[in-house]
Amino acid sequence: MIGAVRADDAARVRALLEAAADQAVRAAPHAGRADGSDPPGADTLCVDAPGAEALGAAALRADGFDADALGADGLSALDIAVARGSYPVVQALREHGVRLDRVGPDGRTPLLRAVDAGAYAVTTLLLSSSVPLWPTGPDGRTALQLARHWHETGAENELRRRTAATGPAELSRVPDDEYSFTGLLRLPGTGVSVRTGHTAILCALEAVHGIRAPFADLLARAEAEADLQGVTRNAAVTVLHTRADRATWEEAAALRPGSRPSVRHFGAEVMRCISLFDECDKCGTYDERGEGEGEGEEDGGCADGPACVTQATQDLFLRWAAEEPAPEVLAVLLRGLSDCPALPRTALAGALLPHVRHPSAVVRRSVAQAFIGCAGEEGVFAELLGYLGDGDAEVRAQSCVALAHRGERSRAVRDALMPLLSDPSVEIRIQAVRALVLLDDPRGEEALDRLGSGYPEDGPGYWSLYDAYRHLRLRRAAGARDGRG
Repeated sequence: MIGAVRADDAARVRALLEAAADQAVRAAPHAGRADGSDPPGADTLCVDAPGAEALGAAALRADGFDADALGADGLSALDIAVARGSYPVVQALREHGVRLDRVGPDGRTPLLRAVDAGAYAVTTLLLSSSVPLWPTGPDGRTALQLARHWHETGAENELRRRTAATGPAELSRVPDDEYSFTGLLRLPGTGVSVRTGHTAILCALEAVHGIRAPFADLLARAEAEADLQGVTRNAAVTVLHTRADRATWEEAAALRPGSRPSVRHFGAEVMRCISLFDECDKCGTYDERGEGEGEGEEDGGCADGPACVTQATQDLFLRWAAEEPAPEVLAVLLRGLSDCPALPRTALAGALLPHVRHPSAVVRRSVAQAFIGCAGEEGVFAELLGYLGDGDAEVRAQSCVALAHRGERSRAVRDALMPLLSDPSVEIRIQAVRALVLLDDPRGEEALDRLGSGYPEDGPGYWSLYDAYRHLRLRRAAGARDGRG
């Protein structure tokens, strides 16, 4: 187990945990050892272990497998994974019940270790598990104090202070989770590296502690990172949209005129997320009789009244998208419009179609994704067929999804999907197979047999293949019932 964690092999870690749980259910011989070493034949253990998560650590230990076992250096698999910032490995270990509050040999809890490592995604994963916030490390700092120290000192300065290194630093961009990126800072010759997510972690910890950082401060932190997919921007947007108040929305809206593209992007993303996660449900909260409640009930309006921003976001984004020159900002606006449930599908299509031929793939991706919600509208179908040949892989993949959602089983649609079965991208081949199967084309079934056999559960597109298999099972079951009838 520890060997797989040190190799940062999330798939093997998950396989070992699930196989151990499966063997525990069957009361089979031990699937792991308390000393952290891997069992014989670990590479061939079955990944498909129903009920593994429900068992938890206690059942695994009862069978002799201890995911909390310590290595020779006193570190557990979780300690190592957290220090590396390996989100998939930490997620797998958490799902299987490892202790998230154990103090390591250096006096640090996993949360303190994650903060020190600058691992934002891992930190938020631990926070979502309600780990204790108040333990202090060897330096006497809590997690919040440690994050603030790194933020104020700077990752490179703090790393140099700890290592006394004087050579040039190396900074690379690495994934933090499946959605965001962070910096990985190395000082050559020291063997030491750290992620640069400390400011993002500070944003998250302030929110958990009830500290309301000013909007301007959060914007400044996001702008200092520069990466539009960076963890600090992600953290700042998350903190602001979870406030879900009109004042925050208005501060975000005020960023539209006369600001830099990155600032407009930030404001648009905050508004999009506030609207997306709005709990009034498309400006119409109704009781069980179907009647409006609260303010605005006579016309079925929003129960939250002036505080609701869903309609305001929709109206602003429609005007804004028609004139926004920056591709990254326009992409956010189009995604936001596709997330507005009250926007008529004809209006959504009308907002998207002018941007179909946009030179930026970022915009075309948003258009293709949003087409899923209006695939049946006039003018969209022809553009979807054209998008199947787009030079961007994500555009092609989203077009497959949209055509499957549209549900037209004509020979023209199915033939247009066929060339994608040999696309260089496995994700696109999967989406093409899924679309053909959902459109009941026998050629899709043949391709599914070739592609789906033995496909790993953690592989890209696994659940799309699952959709295809499920559709086939339901169709065949319905056919069997009709045959008996």
